[in-house]
Amino acid sequence: MNSYAQEKIDNDGVVQQTLAPLPSHWQQSRINEPIFGGVVHVIDTGQKHKKAIILVHGLGYSGLRDWVDIIPQLESDYHIIALDLPGFGESDPTSLQLAPQRYAQLLKWLIPQFSSQKVTVVGHSMGGAISLRFASEFPDMVERLVMVDTAGVLQRSVFVRHMTEMPDRYEWLAKYQQRFNIVDTAVSRFNRFINRVSGSVLNQLDKLPDPTLVLLQNDYAQKYVYKDRPTLNAAIGLINENFSQAIDKLLIPTHIIWGEYDRVAPLRTGELLQHHIANAELHVIQEAGHVPMKDQPTEFMLKLNYALNNPPKKHKDSHYVKSEPLPTLTCNNQNDRSYSGHYAFVYISGCQYITLTDLSAEQIYIENSDVTMQQVDVESDSLTMEVNNSFVTMTNVRVHGETALKVKDSTVDAAGTEFSGSNHPIQVVADSLIYLSVSQHNHNGKLHYLHGMSEGNSYDLR
Repeated sequence: MNSYAQEKIDNDGVVQQTLAPLPSHWQQSRINEPIFGGVVHVIDTGQKHKKAIILVHGLGYSGLRDWVDIIPQLESDYHIIALDLPGFGESDPTSLQLAPQRYAQLLKWLIPQFSSQKVTVVGHSMGGAISLRFASEFPDMVERLVMVDTAGVLQRSVFVRHMTEMPDRYEWLAKYQQRFNIVDTAVSRFNRFINRVSGSVLNQLDKLPDPTLVLLQNDYAQKYVYKDRPTLNAAIGLINENFSQAIDKLLIPTHIIWGEYDRVAPLRTGELLQHHIANAELHVIQEAGHVPMKDQPTEFMLKLNYALNNPPKKHKDSHYVKSEPLPTLTCNNQNDRSYSGHYAFVYISGCQYITLTDLSAEQIYIENSDVTMQQVDVESDSLTMEVNNSFVTMTNVRVHGETALKVKDSTVDAAGTEFSGSNHPIQVVADSLIYLSVSQHNHNGKLHYLHGMSEGNSYDLR
C-alpha cells in the first residue's frame, strides 16, 4: 500500500483506506468538471508567476499524493499543479471508461483554470501515457514533456507478459550473482524455464475471445464491473489504447526517465520512445524499479531537475555505408551469445538466448532459436528476414526488402519496428503469433501503423 494512503478499522472490523492530510499551505480546489461529470480535486502551490508544472499520477488509490515527496523540492522554483484523476484520490468515482484519451481531454479543460501559459507536463506510469496523449493532441499547451516509467505503450499482451516474467537479476541477490558465476547461471536458467512456461500459457490465452471488448463497448457492463474498481477500469482503458500516431507526430521537447529494473513497464519501452520521438532523451536510473522517485529519490531529483532545465539531447543513430565485402555470421547450437557489427548474411540455428545489437545485415535467417534484436537494420532486394520455429523479440528494428519478414511456426514480438516491402511486408506461411507494438509498414509508398496481434496461418492484424 502507498505510504500516503492510511488504514483504519471501522466499527464492523473492516479495514478501510483513508488519505493522509496534505500540507496546509497547498491550495486545494474541488471543481465540477464536464468530461466525467463529477468533482475533480486539484492542488496548486509554489510561485504562480513562474513556469507551471502539472503532475499526473499513475494507478493507485493515493492519487496526487504519489508526488508528495517531489512537490516540496519544486515549489520554490515553479508553480506546481497536481490533480487526483477522476476515480482516484479525492476526486469523484465514475463508472465511465477511464482511458488516456479521455483524461487528456480533462487536462485540456483543467489547465487553463490554473495557468494561462504553456505548461511542463510530468507523468508517471499511467500518468506518463496520459501526458503523452495530451502533449500529442494539444501541443500548443505544452512547453515540455517528462515521462517517468510510462506504462501501456506496448501491445497489451506484450505488456502483460513482461509483468509475469521472472527477472534476470534480483536486487537482493545481485552482489552474489556478480561474484559467483554459478549463482548467476542457476538463477538465469531457472527463470528462463519459468518464463517459457508462462509465455506458453499466455500464448494460449491470446487465442481465446477477448472479454475486455465487451467492457469497452457496453456502458451497462462498465457500470456493473467497474463499480468500486477504478484501477481495473483505468488499466483496461490503458492497455487497449494505441499510441502509434501520438509517438510518431510528437515534436515537443521530451525527457524520458526510467528505472533500470522496472517490473511493470520494461526499459524496452523507454528505449522505444527515445528512438521514435523526434526530440527526446532517455535517462536511466540504476538500481531503480517502476517508482524511481521512491527507489532512488536523490538520483531521481537530479534527473528531473536536468529535464526541467535542459533541452533533450537526441541520440543519433549510426548509418553504415558498405565499403567492402561483408562476412557471414553463423550461430549453430550455441547459447547466451551477443553479436554486433555488419554482415552480408546472418544464419542462426538451434541457438538460445542470442542477442543482436547495433547490427546491420543484408539477410537474416533464424530457425529453432530464441533471439532478441535491438537497433538492427536489415535490407535486401528479396526476402530479407525469415523466422522458422523460433521466438524473436525485436525493438527499434528496420527490415526492408521485397518481402520484409516471412514467419513459420514462430512467435515474433516486434516493437518500434519498421517493415517495408514492394511485395508483402509481412508473410505468414504456417501457424504463428505476431505481436506488433507501435510499429509500421510501408507498402508501395503507403504508411500503415501496426499495433495489435496476428494469430494463425496468415497475417491478419487485430
